[in-house]
Amino acid sequence: MGHERIAVLPKTEKWQKVVEHVAKFDDSEADIAEIAKETIKNVRSKFRFIQFDQGVVAAFQYLVFLSVASRSSDPYSLKLADSITLPKNLMPLELTKAVHSWVNGKKESYEYGHFAHNSAGDAIAIWYREHQTSQISFLDSFDDPLVVWRKAGDGGGFCELARLFFGKFTERYLNYFLEREASGAIPNLSTRNQFKKQLSEHVDRISQHAFETAKITQSFAAGWYNKHTKEGMPPEKEIKNFLSIAFGKIREELLREVSDK
Repeated sequence: MGHERIAVLPKTEKWQKVVEHVAKFDDSEADIAEIAKETIKNVRSKFRFIQFDQGVVAAFQYLVFLSVASRSSDPYSLKLADSITLPKNLMPLELTKAVHSWVNGKKESYEYGHFAHNSAGDAIAIWYREHQTSQISFLDSFDDPLVVWRKAGDGGGFCELARLFFGKFTERYLNYFLEREASGAIPNLSTRNQFKKQLSEHVDRISQHAFETAKITQSFAAGWYNKHTKEGMPPEKEIKNFLSIAFGKIREELLREVSDK
């Protein structure tokens, strides 16, 4: 596990139940599945108000900005929202740095801000990898630095980018709490490594479920984007409304995930 703790975990009775399952780990498939189940329950409950966190709002706001900017013939002249800007180099690494900087100036919770800007970075990197083709020449990129991102400028492209963000956010959230609980409850390194190895299969399943669950946002994302970005960036209130619906849908799916286990 070995990664630095980024926040204080909840100390509620339900989180203690997860700890108990981890502490009773006996190399059995059933125990691992139960830990995964309890983690989903707890993460699901946190999704009630996550759309109000300014770090989450800021990260998603940057993705909306990127999509809106990709429609413009002169994206660097746009003043779309506060001080959001595009880096001169539009490679994923530089865009991720820009997201990080933007979120750092807005975040309320270090934990949520950390998950949000990393998930936005994941979405940007995956989008770029999947849409960069050999047909895009060096001269094309020089003439139009946004050439790879142009497909993100319509409703269909935006909802794909949004789905990547929500899938990665849920995946990171689940993985973080699963690993922290195991790290805190199993002091023996070799046992903890064995636990992590067996847990990984369940985490992969849950992560894939998170990605598939995020597809449900596509049922309204394109319409929302087309309606609210006609004049440029939508107000923060509209972005929060979108996040509320999206996280609400994911929360419903996680509830069904628990019920099915």
